Amino acid sequence: MLIPVNLRVPFISYKNGYGSKYGVYRIADCVPLREKLPRTEKQRLADARLGLQARIKSERGKAALLAHTWLSQDPVFLDTETTGLDAGAQALEIGLVNVRGDLIYETRLKPTISIDPAAAAVHGISEAMLADAPAWPDIAQQLQHHIGRRPLVIFNADFDMRILKQTAAAYNDPSSWLDTLTVYCAMRLAAGYYGSTNRYGTISLASAVSQADLSWSGRAHSAVADAVMTARVLNDIAEYWRVLQCEYNTSDGERSGGGMKVFNRCGWQSLTLVPPCPTSIR
Repeated sequence: MLIPVNLRVPFISYKNGYGSKYGVYRIADCVPLREKLPRTEKQRLADARLGLQARIKSERGKAALLAHTWLSQDPVFLDTETTGLDAGAQALEIGLVNVRGDLIYETRLKPTISIDPAAAAVHGISEAMLADAPAWPDIAQQLQHHIGRRPLVIFNADFDMRILKQTAAAYNDPSSWLDTLTVYCAMRLAAGYYGSTNRYGTISLASAVSQADLSWSGRAHSAVADAVMTARVLNDIAEYWRVLQCEYNTSDGERSGGGMKVFNRCGWQSLTLVPPCPTSIR
């Protein structure tokens, strides 16, 4: 609040609706009513705590926590290359990697239908290259074995899971085991963290890789390379949660049983912190 210096003459005056007269002063002619004191250490810590809480509650903070949670479950990252995009499209390449980007399983498949030229232009796989490749029934059990009980993380999970089911259906092969898997969509998580880049509210893997300032490992639009980059993007997102955790652990923020208080739809709740994931890759 400001007051005029030495009762200076008002710059202008006005009357309110009741006829009372009030003076209006220039800011330059006024001084603070009360001297502003330096902020105390307690006030500075409170400001820092509020800022940290705001970042935890932000969309980026929520996405980072979710990425950290997924990584703690030791997931498998899957990607496919396909004959096309339609309701009859099939997988012709499948890649699985772990959280470090290490190869778990890779195979090409001989589809029962021709490859759409537009799809071939993207991944560069021709029908001649698949002449001696196995069919879906030959690899389905291997794929199921390598996934095991671990969650799957897929960039655009709805699409890849649909493709796998369509491929099984082309051979009348049981695909009910696919419905038992825990599947996480890295695309929606990345859109929440980096921001969507299109009118559908999503983001492409290439855009997410660029936003994370990562370099491609291997050839883009091969199943293994895309799975590796999905793992690296998820680690990049989770790294922000580790930064928030580190800030919390080095501050005098609110603590409850050694955990961080996180705001969700149920209000402030204590979250037990886990050590930083040792499997982070760049």
